[in-house]
Amino acid sequence: MKRFLKILAVAAIAVAAAIACVFVGCGDKGGDSGSADYNFTLVYEGGAKDGQAVNGQADGNMSGGKVATQLCVGSSCQPLTLANIYPDANGKLSLSQAKVNELFSSETDVTEFVFHALNITGYKSDCEVEVNGKGNYTLKITVS
Repeated sequence: MKRFLKILAVAAIAVAAAIACVFVGCGDKGGDSGSADYNFTLVYEGGAKDGQAVNGQADGNMSGGKVATQLCVGSSCQPLTLANIYPDANGKLSLSQAKVNELFSSETDVTEFVFHALNITGYKSDCEVEVNGKGNYTLKITVS
């Protein structure tokens, strides 16, 4: 009987954890408070590093070598550096829809914008990719 109660208790905990996971969300892929809706990968195009991922923590001109990025809608640009958001060592950066909306102080979803990488030594000073909805995007950092 005790063994049956232990098994029942474990099963109840597993079911409760699964339900909590569905309602709260499992894992945080976004690097912020929500899930990853926009995934960016920065890759070199041309030059000695052709095809390699940009090291977002060492290849830029920001303090400590971090790569500066920003989101723009028209002439309104929001530097991700102000939110302490940088690409990782593999050139990846993820954002949730909630974070994008927060950056633009918008109550509605901002789904069309331009993602920029700025001032990577030896490469074009401003490389960009147009974003038209949630998804995965590759930003090619081209030789200047």
